[in-house]
Amino acid sequence: MTVMLPSRLDDDRVVDAEPLRDPFDDFALPGLLTAPSAGRPAGRSAMTTVRTRARATWRALTGRPVAVTQPVRAARILALVPAHNEEADIARTLDALVRQTRPIDTIVVILDNCTDETESIARGFKGVTVLTTVDNADKKVGALTQGWQRFAAGYDFVLGVDADTVLAPDAVAQLETEMLRVPSAAGVMCRYTFDISLGTTFFARQLIRAQRMDFASWLTDIMARNRSTYVLGGQATLFRTRHLQQVAVRHERNSPWDPDAQVEDMELTWRLHEAGRKTLVSATARAYAGPMVTVRGLMGQRRKWDEGMAALLWRHKMPDRNTFIPWKQQFSMLANGLVRLLFLILLAASLTVHQFVWSPLWLIPVAVGIAINVKVAWRVPDRTAADIVYALLVFPAELWMATRIWTTLVSWLNIWFGSRRDGWAAQAKAESGKGGGGSLVGKVLAWSVFGAAAVAVATWWWIDRAGAQIQRVVLTTGWSVVSVMTVVLTGFALIKLVKPTRGYKP
Repeated sequence: MTVMLPSRLDDDRVVDAEPLRDPFDDFALPGLLTAPSAGRPAGRSAMTTVRTRARATWRALTGRPVAVTQPVRAARILALVPAHNEEADIARTLDALVRQTRPIDTIVVILDNCTDETESIARGFKGVTVLTTVDNADKKVGALTQGWQRFAAGYDFVLGVDADTVLAPDAVAQLETEMLRVPSAAGVMCRYTFDISLGTTFFARQLIRAQRMDFASWLTDIMARNRSTYVLGGQATLFRTRHLQQVAVRHERNSPWDPDAQVEDMELTWRLHEAGRKTLVSATARAYAGPMVTVRGLMGQRRKWDEGMAALLWRHKMPDRNTFIPWKQQFSMLANGLVRLLFLILLAASLTVHQFVWSPLWLIPVAVGIAINVKVAWRVPDRTAADIVYALLVFPAELWMATRIWTTLVSWLNIWFGSRRDGWAAQAKAESGKGGGGSLVGKVLAWSVFGAAAVAVATWWWIDRAGAQIQRVVLTTGWSVVSVMTVVLTGFALIKLVKPTRGYKP
């Protein structure tokens, strides 16, 4: 006989510990053995009686409890799905959640000021709870907060899912397995990509392809850091509930999410890092995020992300272990933008005074850039030949880089000059195609006129007023600076090209 003692894991499951031997397991009294009964070994009946009485006496004297089989309690998972006018996507999201191979204990759709058919679609799914926000002025964070306050108690894990994200059938099972394997992990995020078939036009598919490349590149960098991420994306992340509770208590919030942050998922991740928790990207779990299929929607989303990150970084000022990677990305974007701008200016200036001399060495950074793009494209999930062609062509990647540089620059200017902007509202309008169109066209025209005037004045001064000596000094110094910057950036690009990804795929 054995006696089992309960032992508790980090996730509060009760499991069996090492058995303690009963001192009477090997108890025998040879003198009491009798002739065998029919069908029984010799002495079996007598031995059983002696052992039973001996055990009873031993327990009475020692107070040892009777062995009880302890049940193993399965972890409980709560899924929170904030939704604002998501009638086009919510059905796919909920269908994926209810079909998970690891059933989710409770799925809650949090309706936030919906004016479309999102509610009726959500209520049509069996096993899905619908919660409508009350007096919510904090957009997605407010919706998550009300869902957290109403349902989070009693659950081991909280799964945050955007209303336009579709999880692979085994995603929740994979996320839970990784959380149980790493008790210090506060959250594990799915590997994101985009479904190219959601693009109904050629242009929309190219936008989705660019986003697939961008996310694959980002995830490849994370995989090279042993899957440690500075942001647990809100698209699909499994959190440990008690770690979220600690953040809410420590920072005196109504929920773990900060209502003042435009990138609430990044801010929460940094708070978890401060508490010494790990934040990881899953090695296996897959999710398909909702892509932006219009330029306006894409720019609105990127502006919200970039401005939110800039605000958080500006609040922290100096880089630390939580912000080093984001700061590095910002400086890299600045350097890439500056070297491209200087190259174009110096190229134009050299051509206007017939001083440009071509060198084939300038093809080296171009070749390295193409090689990196091909490496990323090859690792894109469900890649097609079109993804490889996209990577081989220089223009699409450079156009994408230009838009990223622009949104980053404008976001930082807004932060520096104290401009307050509701990123959530701006993105919602951009995605729906409502509002902002006339304003955007007006801004583009205004900047175009201003830029054309500045170029005209600079060209006139450069050709007619600047002498040969000034032209020579400007061109020599300028090309030297650009050359040094290009060599440095190309060196970093080569490191990125050959850096291993530890066998993980984005």
